[in-house]
Amino acid sequence: MMKNTNSAFTLVELIAVIGILALLLAAAVPKASELIRGSRRSAAVSDARITAQAVQLYLYDVKGEGNLTVRTLHALMGSQLDDPDGVLAEYLSGGLPDARVLSADVNLRTGELEELLYENDDTQVKLVFNEDGTAEVAQITDR
Repeated sequence: MMKNTNSAFTLVELIAVIGILALLLAAAVPKASELIRGSRRSAAVSDARITAQAVQLYLYDVKGEGNLTVRTLHALMGSQLDDPDGVLAEYLSGGLPDARVLSADVNLRTGELEELLYENDDTQVKLVFNEDGTAEVAQITDR
């Protein structure tokens, strides 16, 4: 007598496997999008700090030349950070794609950066500088 060795899945087994996979996917997708949002925010804060360092170097150079005025600060506002002809091009190696300085509050007497508002396609970051020059994240906004 021959034994039936059919090793195919039954419809019930297949539906059970699909149901389990759907539940796992439903639980994983929100967590993954939360992780992606967090990594984008972290990258934006890091890029904002790099931008702040570049802006501060620019301010020191301009102040050293005796040209630190409201007009030189105005050139920073809205400047694209990947523009090879931009104000900060020589201070940012390769620039930051799709990023810009929205505003910078500067003490014109000392040339010290007091506040910087940075923006990329995903996130807006506001940095506030303490008297010792350290930057604190004051605000992060998803776009």
